[in-house]
Amino acid sequence: MAQTKINFSNVINSSLQVGDTAYVSDVLPNGITTNPISAGVIVSMTPSYIIVDKDITTHPVITSGMFVLFSKKTEVNDSSLKGYFADVTFKNYSSEYAELYSISSEVTTSSK
Repeated sequence: MAQTKINFSNVINSSLQVGDTAYVSDVLPNGITTNPISAGVIVSMTPSYIIVDKDITTHPVITSGMFVLFSKKTEVNDSSLKGYFADVTFKNYSSEYAELYSISSEVTTSSK
């Protein structure tokens, strides 16, 4: 498959990895972005550019000023808590009144 190199003038996000999927979107004059379009899976990267596994010289056309973002594979980068037990303590060391608005958790059945 064809590959495309995308150059950056700014520092690339440090959590970007080979295997992540890159997306691009236009930035409109009011600062809102258009819906992201897949640019392909990242196959190589340096601090100043990434190479994606898709020929995107025609669709989508990458131009200066576009917003580039990425997503990670959930199979590889799972950030959920693992194990059978969790203990959480909330403490307020301020002398002023504070109210806890919401607490939530994600529970997934693990292997038995």
